[in-house]
Parts: sequence; C-alpha cells; structure tokens
Amino acid sequence: MRHIAALFIAQNSPTHEEASFVTVLTLVSNYLADDRGAMSVDWTVLSAGAVSVAIATTAIMTDTIENLSMRMDSELRSRQLSDEWVQFYANHFEPILAVGAISETQAETAYSEVEELMNHDVITNLAAGITAMEEGTITEQELVTLVALASVAYQRNIVDDGILDHYFGFGGSTPYYMTMANAPTATN
Repeated sequence: MRHIAALFIAQNSPTHEEASFVTVLTLVSNYLADDRGAMSVDWTVLSAGAVSVAIATTAIMTDTIENLSMRMDSELRSRQLSDEWVQFYANHFEPILAVGAISETQAETAYSEVEELMNHDVITNLAAGITAMEEGTITEQELVTLVALASVAYQRNIVDDGILDHYFGFGGSTPYYMTMANAPTATN
C-alpha cells in the first residue's frame, strides 16, 4: 500500500516548476494580504505630496511676488507725487528773521531748494545738521538750510513733532538753535 500511495503522490505531485510557481504565488499573495507598515507607506506618500505642493507653490509665489514688487517699484518711480500742500511758512524762520540774520526772500530760497529733496534725504540731512548744531560746528547759512529742512519735515510729517519743537520751536517753545553760543545774529 505504501507503494501505491507513493506512486499516487508521485503521479499527482506538481513538477519542480509548478511547485516554484505555487510557492512564488503564495509568497506574493501573503505579501499583498499583510498590511503591517501600510500606514507608514501611506503617510510617506502623503507627506511627499504635501512637500511637493509646498515647493511648487513657493516657486510660483516667489515669481509672482517678485513680479508684483517690480511693477509697484516701477509705478511709484514713474509717478510725480504732488506735495503742493507743502509750502513756505515764514513763521518757521521767525527767530532767525527777528534778529535780522536773513531776509524772508533768503529763507524762501533756502526752503525752495530743500523742498525738492526726497524724504530720505530730508531726514538724513536733518539728522546731520542737528548733530552739527549740538557740536557747535554749524554755520549760519547751514542753520538756515537746517530750519528749511525741519520745515519740510514738519509739513510732510516725517519727523516726530517733539524733536522739531525742541530744536526749531515749531510748537511754540524757544528753538534750541537760538540758545546756542553761536546763535544767529543780525548781519549789518
């Protein structure tokens, strides 16, 4: 009987190729059915997708923002902004005019020259002039120009009013430049 069973098994057993195919098929089937680590793969794919979208968005937005900023810069540089509301006020020069150091025409000429400056230049020159005034190295002509700078800065509202009141008396106080040892005097 053993021989019959062995013969039966030998006749009905798969060949080596068939056995290998069945073994591979079993392994693939088991691999596909096994879901251990599937969440890691899912999150890795989703994270890679999110990073890809973020990089693409950044590239698109960078070009768009750069383009927009260049257009804005070009537009602002091409426009002539009106500052007709900024005008000469003799009362800003009153302490210098009162002592006769300059005439109103000279003050207005100095003001007209300063009025053409950009805000950055006004602020830079004003800061340098205040420093020179505090050090006592400012001349009367430079002081007139400095008061003109302060007048423009005051009207354009680009410098704190407290600073302008302290140094130039625009708020009604005595200007700092009139309390200096080399304060303006009459030019007779």
